[in-house]
Amino acid sequence: MHTYSGNLIDLRGMRYLPSSMWSVFLLKAFGYRLRVPWLGYRAVTHLGHLVRPNWKVLEFGSGMSSLFFARACSNLVSVESDQSWHDRMQEMFSEEGMNNIDYRLCDPDSYNSHPDLPINHFDLIVIDGMARDVSAQVAIQLVRPGGYIFYDNSDVPWEEYRKARNLLTAAAESNGVTIFNDFTPFQIQVNESMLVKISKRQH
Repeated sequence: MHTYSGNLIDLRGMRYLPSSMWSVFLLKAFGYRLRVPWLGYRAVTHLGHLVRPNWKVLEFGSGMSSLFFARACSNLVSVESDQSWHDRMQEMFSEEGMNNIDYRLCDPDSYNSHPDLPINHFDLIVIDGMARDVSAQVAIQLVRPGGYIFYDNSDVPWEEYRKARNLLTAAAESNGVTIFNDFTPFQIQVNESMLVKISKRQH
């Protein structure tokens, strides 16, 4: 009932426990994965209110969140490293009739290298894949000043995760970091994530 850093879920967060348990039951019993983002429930609600229809979104790490963001924004660039998961998600995009997704399959060496993407361009960047410290460095350059970076699993005590958190915190506006402690779909545990509003003066 707590995050990696030891923060307990609050009472309002507990109301999402039944939803988390139901999603786990469906996945384990029937292999059925609800088409909802594998992110904290309250974080998703907040992002749903934040993202505008004309926004451009980039995500490192694809999944059910890709469907969520593609429905909410004008253009989504999604980076994936796993071939089988890429193929599965590509089928879902086709089933949903989504044509506003630039879906990229990249090996580890090219995962964070996208010279065709302009700096200060994206309204929101999501970090939920591999090489999170490098992803954070790239995201700070590609997000527009005053834009947002959402970082999932932000309190995982591994070096690359800590580096990413420190980089994003340093690049944030004053009081521009929002922390979410949440249950998530598909696993019954409390997850921390952070939403960072990037300073208009780049660090």
